[in-house]
Amino acid sequence: MRSICEYLMLGKPVNILELLDNKITALGCEFISKTLHPISKPSISILKLDHNSFGAQGVKNLSEGLAINPTLKILSLQYCSIDEEAAQALFEILIYTRSALEDINLSGNMLGNEGIKKILHGTAVNKALKKIWLSDNQFNDDEDVLKAIMFCWVKNTHLLRYDFKYNIISSEGLEVLTQCL
Repeated sequence: MRSICEYLMLGKPVNILELLDNKITALGCEFISKTLHPISKPSISILKLDHNSFGAQGVKNLSEGLAINPTLKILSLQYCSIDEEAAQALFEILIYTRSALEDINLSGNMLGNEGIKKILHGTAVNKALKKIWLSDNQFNDDEDVLKAIMFCWVKNTHLLRYDFKYNIISSEGLEVLTQCL
């Protein structure tokens, strides 16, 4: 990871960085974060780190660069063992006012109710995001989760796609959400 990031720091234009299932650790995320920091003049617009188990600490390390990155458009962190401890770092990435992030995929993690609520509050204020993928994140239709979803829907009218598949939303929860729509 260090060698790849050193190459990226040379200023070579790289638009897409896909490191899927490469055993990237939280330390590797720290190196990636440095290449995504505005000081490094990043050119990466697509970052996919799916199936690397770096967890909450990895996301916290990534957020140091991503929370102020104006170039990244697509971020995919599927199945990275991310839990609710990473929610604050993801929130900071989402609320950056100069963010170009249009698509974020957090599917297959363990964000749970508390993590999803925090992420949805960040999503509510994001102006660039068009798609958010939150499938299979072990959240349910608790009243506070439903309120966070509806708050996000009302506040962020330009977000085109929400993916909530494979979470526990009952027919009653679905009825509440449908009324909001």
